[in-house]
Amino acid sequence: MNDIPPIVIVLKTATLLIGGFITYIAASAARKTGWEGLSYLAVGFGTVTLGSLLAGIADQLLLISTHNALIVENTMATVGFAIIGYSLYATRRSSGGI
Repeated sequence: MNDIPPIVIVLKTATLLIGGFITYIAASAARKTGWEGLSYLAVGFGTVTLGSLLAGIADQLLLISTHNALIVENTMATVGFAIIGYSLYATRRSSGGI
């Protein structure tokens, strides 16, 4: 395993905790309100958070190269942010916006 600066471990842990919390809150709100946009929001944040977790697992436990782990993380972040963007569009559309 390669040496990882402690600040990276702290920031990755914070990403997982905060991302998991946002995903949980969005999923709970979607269940209570039935809003489709909130469901997509939860999936989007969950995808971004899962990508960060998978990249760390791939890099540290599966010994996949850091380069490939970064590709996994950034791919998941891109897909997650696209889903978050769609969630905002779906919410706006269902509330009578564009």
